[in-house]
Amino acid sequence: MTTSDARARAGRTRATSASVPTQRPAPTTPTTTTPTAAPASVMNPAMVERLVDSLGAGRSVLVVGDAGTGKTQAVARALDRLSTAHDDLTIVHISGTGTHDALPLGALEPLLDDPDEALGDLAATLDALASGIGRRRGDGRLVLRVEDAHHLDDASARALEWLVRQGTVQVVATLRLSWAARAPWAALWKDDVVERLDVGPLTRETAERWLVAELGGPVTADTTHRLWRASGGSAMRLREAVHDALVSEALGLSNGVWVWRGGATSQSRMLDLAELDLQGVSPQGRSALEVCAVVCPIALEVLLDLVPAAAVDELVLAGVVTTTTAPTVTGGTVRVVDLTTPAYAEVARAWIPASRQRELLQRSLDAPVAHGVAAGSLIRSVALAIDLGMDVPAARVQQALEAAFAIHQYDSVVMLATGALASAPEGPLAARLHTLRGNARVMLTQLAEAERDFSRAAELLAPGPFDVETASLLLHVADMATLVAHRRLGDVDRALAVLDGIVRPLQEADPVLPVLRWRDEVEVTRLIRLGYAGRLDTLDAALAALEGGAHPARRVSLAPPTAMALGESGRLHQGFAVCTRFAEIATAHQDHHRWGRGEVLVALFFTLLWSGEIEAVRASLAPTSDDEPITVEWSTVHAAFGLLAIAEGSWSEARTHLATARARFDETDLTGLARYSLTAEATAAAACGDTATARDLLEQAARTAEGSARAMEGDVRVRRLDALGWLRSPDLVTEARAVARWARERGAARVELEALHRWLDATRRTGGLPDPVLVTRVRELGAVCDGERCAALVAHVEAMAAQDTDLARIAERELNRRGLWLPPLGAPVALTAREQEIASLAAGGMTSRAIAQRLVLSTRTVDSHLSRVFAKLGVHSREELANILR
Repeated sequence: MTTSDARARAGRTRATSASVPTQRPAPTTPTTTTPTAAPASVMNPAMVERLVDSLGAGRSVLVVGDAGTGKTQAVARALDRLSTAHDDLTIVHISGTGTHDALPLGALEPLLDDPDEALGDLAATLDALASGIGRRRGDGRLVLRVEDAHHLDDASARALEWLVRQGTVQVVATLRLSWAARAPWAALWKDDVVERLDVGPLTRETAERWLVAELGGPVTADTTHRLWRASGGSAMRLREAVHDALVSEALGLSNGVWVWRGGATSQSRMLDLAELDLQGVSPQGRSALEVCAVVCPIALEVLLDLVPAAAVDELVLAGVVTTTTAPTVTGGTVRVVDLTTPAYAEVARAWIPASRQRELLQRSLDAPVAHGVAAGSLIRSVALAIDLGMDVPAARVQQALEAAFAIHQYDSVVMLATGALASAPEGPLAARLHTLRGNARVMLTQLAEAERDFSRAAELLAPGPFDVETASLLLHVADMATLVAHRRLGDVDRALAVLDGIVRPLQEADPVLPVLRWRDEVEVTRLIRLGYAGRLDTLDAALAALEGGAHPARRVSLAPPTAMALGESGRLHQGFAVCTRFAEIATAHQDHHRWGRGEVLVALFFTLLWSGEIEAVRASLAPTSDDEPITVEWSTVHAAFGLLAIAEGSWSEARTHLATARARFDETDLTGLARYSLTAEATAAAACGDTATARDLLEQAARTAEGSARAMEGDVRVRRLDALGWLRSPDLVTEARAVARWARERGAARVELEALHRWLDATRRTGGLPDPVLVTRVRELGAVCDGERCAALVAHVEAMAAQDTDLARIAERELNRRGLWLPPLGAPVALTAREQEIASLAAGGMTSRAIAQRLVLSTRTVDSHLSRVFAKLGVHSREELANILR
């Protein structure tokens, strides 16, 4: 007995640009569209371009892809462009939908002049088709557009093949991926009679670009991720998910940014589309679909014990289910069957009695789950079993919970854990479920609820006895409860009191656990919190603990605050080494600590940024494989891209990213970085000439609590100095002096160096001479602070001390390359924000082409802006521009 294998999906490509596409005006109210209405923005512009090129060259094309991937829209847009460019083009549209073998050649009836005479005789029909096509073509060109070619009856498909091979007609046909290897389509492609273009599933980056263009404004990363996951890679389902979110107001505007606000969304339109897809499935196929709706994902061999192989073949060809090869726990492989979209399961389960669902679910629960199956399907099947009151094995619940964490579905974790707790006996199992639910609530920023979960888990574990497993769980509970207390209270001492209370039963029992050095684990938790509180006096103890006996997964969490403390003290090379080492450890132990990789990535980002390694900063933000998601708070992602844009002098882009981060921070500040992000956004606004907004952002930052991120306080103060510099504030020297004194008192050598540089630069701008004492101190700091940016700061101070204008300009260009852009020396000029941005980049030595690539503009647009800048400033070259701006 055999069954068809699903074809491998087209490889996904990643966009590395952090820029925002051209935006359309934001809709003031949600617009209602029919399921077949085309979106306003092109989902796959690259595919449209390829179609235009191929069809324009006279080639016939097969557009191949799964249902909903945007084949129809791409073809429609391409033909619209060709029609606009060629007045003599005639397009004839036929569709395989609704045709069947009972009416041979019925799909081609629109091409016949007299269907009654032609149909019934193949030779006569082919002659009539050729004649009809020739008449419609006339003296121009004719393109036959075939929608859903996989639904054509066999006679129509064969006749169409003959016409294409004879060169009688040029065809562009859409075809399901599961049919691409079948006759006559595979033969046409193999013989190079037609060109084949494959449309793969949407990547997250493609979805983001479309969302920004369609909604007319920036979209937060968590919103993009949620909608992309809901779409399953389908362009059509993404469009419908956006519609449902707008109608239900789960998606709304905040400070000009589209933010996910939560709440239930309607699924009726998605279910209608699923019903439409399933109309052509046979009764045998529908019976098999009922089984798949309950048990999938499931091993193919198990499924074939429940349904006929022919029914599985039918569902594969219809694109309803897919089969993939997944590894097993024993090192082998197994074929796994899963539904292509959850909507099919929702439709089919409506037909199935609860008793039948329980019977089928029990079969799937008894079968092992292979690695690599779709996380959403596993979550769905376990949730259904819990809803039906079934006894789900703890291992299966744990697999579903881990799967939900992996795809950032924290609300699913809460739902699954809550359901499992209803029947879980008190003890370690219930404690683990409370802990997992608390972890998810932390990521959902439900800190009060998370605190209750951790408190309950600690109560359940306190009586003991303590073996390695229960002690490890209690230590994790203590760590997370301490983190929540620190973030809620902003007081590290009160947070550490929570830690002491939770671990007290463990200390009193004092168990001998040779493989778990639990006292070291407690000390690591203590040092983590002190590190994030900005206590540089604990740095030596933290470095010793990184080499200590605590579990490597626990030491991963200590590495980020330690690396940032090293960065503040000027030991950037050592901080980078810590990040590099523990990035590998975090990857090896991500099953123990799922946040580890994200935490280390954030620390690595700042270490590289402070070192002035801007290219390496961009590389650290490059997208990773969708199959290996990194858990990191979403607002941090936007803040990081905003800081990178500031380092590259892309002020408008920086404002977009940082405003998006602010929209997330307005909902909640999980990381404690809101104050930092607001200060950085103020710098970008001031550099763009928006002084009122910059001052308002600085005031907001001053009112924002420091929270649990005091480790960043030094850099916050430096960012504020930069904002004051661009605002040309008379208070800059006074504040720079205060920051330098503050940094020296706490041993933050790098922060002191940055503050002294701004002090001396501000003195120069007001016509003063550098203080020799300050210059000497800068040299001393340069001897203890490593990294290219620190070296560039010292070089710039030396040039100012020597009063060498040319040397100072060269040193300032090196500062640009290391991420620091100083305001121009002259008085403010009447440049627009975009002109100021382009002028600054040009003054920094960038070519028009490089500026265009960075800002996602055309080279002509950049040159046009520069010509206006030259006219306003009265200069005639980039060298003169650099002189006047610097």
